[in-house]
Amino acid sequence: MPFQKSVAGFSQSSVFVLLCLCLCSSAATGQQIELNLSSPSSVYAPGESFVMELSLENPAGETIRGLQHAIAWDSGSLQLLSVDLPGSLSGSPDPEILVWNAPEPAGVGGDQGCASWWDGTAQEAFSLGLILSENLSATTTPLAQLEFRVVGNAPNGVVQLSTPDPDLTCGWIGSIVTDQNGVILPTLSGTLDLEISDVLRPTDLACGEVSETVFLTWQEPVDYSQIQIRRDGLLIAEIAGGLGYFEDAGALIGTERSYSLRGIVSGVTSPAVSCVVSIDGELETPTGLSCTQNANTVLLTWENPLPYEQVDVLRQGNLIGSLNSLETSFVDSAPIPGITLDYVLRSSLAGTTADSESCEIFLPIPDVLFIRGDVDSDGELNLVDPVTLLQYLFVFGDMPCASAADFNDDASLDLSDAVNLLAFLFTGGSEPAAPFPLAGLDPTPDSLGCDTGCSDATCGAGFLGDECTSAVTVTLGDNNFDTTLMTDSTDPFDDSGCESTSLGQMYADIWFDFTAPTSGNATFSLCSDEVVFDSDMVIYSGSCGQLLQQACNGDGVDAQGNPCPLLTSRISDIPVSEGDHFFIRVGGFDSLTQSELGPGVLTITID
Repeated sequence: MPFQKSVAGFSQSSVFVLLCLCLCSSAATGQQIELNLSSPSSVYAPGESFVMELSLENPAGETIRGLQHAIAWDSGSLQLLSVDLPGSLSGSPDPEILVWNAPEPAGVGGDQGCASWWDGTAQEAFSLGLILSENLSATTTPLAQLEFRVVGNAPNGVVQLSTPDPDLTCGWIGSIVTDQNGVILPTLSGTLDLEISDVLRPTDLACGEVSETVFLTWQEPVDYSQIQIRRDGLLIAEIAGGLGYFEDAGALIGTERSYSLRGIVSGVTSPAVSCVVSIDGELETPTGLSCTQNANTVLLTWENPLPYEQVDVLRQGNLIGSLNSLETSFVDSAPIPGITLDYVLRSSLAGTTADSESCEIFLPIPDVLFIRGDVDSDGELNLVDPVTLLQYLFVFGDMPCASAADFNDDASLDLSDAVNLLAFLFTGGSEPAAPFPLAGLDPTPDSLGCDTGCSDATCGAGFLGDECTSAVTVTLGDNNFDTTLMTDSTDPFDDSGCESTSLGQMYADIWFDFTAPTSGNATFSLCSDEVVFDSDMVIYSGSCGQLLQQACNGDGVDAQGNPCPLLTSRISDIPVSEGDHFFIRVGGFDSLTQSELGPGVLTITID
């Protein structure tokens, strides 16, 4: 049947029912019943949450029909967040009568019974009373699960969860368990001691096994005096801090071992970190190997569960790099396009070598970028271009980029291409076919080809905004952008005037072209969650090739002085006059992770 909740803790009627059962019956004999408390760990940090389970341990299989119980704790250390009760908790008995109470936010408190348990100060308690719809004789039965949070300012030390002392003034006479006849059964109310610790736990714990020896490695975020190591819950070692490494020999093939680590600082023990190892005698290999194309390179990433002596990177079975166990990434700077690339990590430890699972990636043969009419691929259309074409047609000269020389994109080179290019340059003739004026791919692929495409420095990789010469025009308000396809520009920048911040590498930068429509103080802002990477921003005046830096910012603050999210940038109070022209350059702080790029919004205002 659905359970009922009392808004006042144990109602007086339920307490009287249990009292009557107690007074009218004699104590039963037999093995003692325990109301047991347990939690996944014994040490928790301020701010952490955990679940504690209340269970009824009945080793003799006594027949049980009713009980009342309470669990108390110090409100200065713990806060009860939620409760799962009999009837809704998996494996719990079905109650015929159920009354309970708890402090907010798990319950509503009450004015009957021990109201001091729910007033938010000093000792607080969860109270439970029930009569079951059927007799219970199981040896272990879950009764409730209580989710707690360690209070943020909880002091280091032990906090105990236990049964509160009897208090007849509010109807609490203690924990009671009865059988189907109302006979009180001998019962022990369990306690649970938890340690609160603000010592940071070890990080990056990795465990693996080879040749029946388990290897543990970890990082230590603080200077521990000692590290405690437990196997399957039993303390097996206490070692000095700073080692970050432990070997446990003698593992039995076919078994599984569970390990936990705690650091100790000035006698205070940190919360634990744990790992589980299956013992099979084989060398555990790096896990999670992935390969991702990044421009014209391939980035490999993985995790190392063991302190390998060496990790070799193989492509198509051939060695292309050798690393140590501290490295978890590798860049193949010279991958082979046009085939499926197969990468494997070969790790070595204790005389044993094993290959990881592979990852595969296909890199297409890159199409050549060019600007139609730019025959010599120098980024400019001038007299040299038609002359180069004419020499090729009539005196057997070189042809750097035939596709660029094909002025009208008809898949052939002839005199009309040179004539049309001269007309465009000098007599106002029509402009070349696409791609023009920005570099791009041939919209109608043919057999002409392009031996020497334009470089990033000469034609901006063909993407609008990739270089100063192809800057994106922006206006007041929000301007959306995406740097995913951008390349690194070579234009100089200087962070000496960056308002107490510094600039990074200006990775995958994009350029904007802004002309002030009015006079005032301008603000250029990336300071929002819509920019997904750590940004840098530089503002220039002048022209491409003759830029004059005016302002810059690495990590900005908003109008209220709060740090911008994700270390984004903001430049404010730039005096501008109507018609003033600026170039705005936005890039990522660091290229090491290959991830500081992506979409965002540039917001421009003038006050």
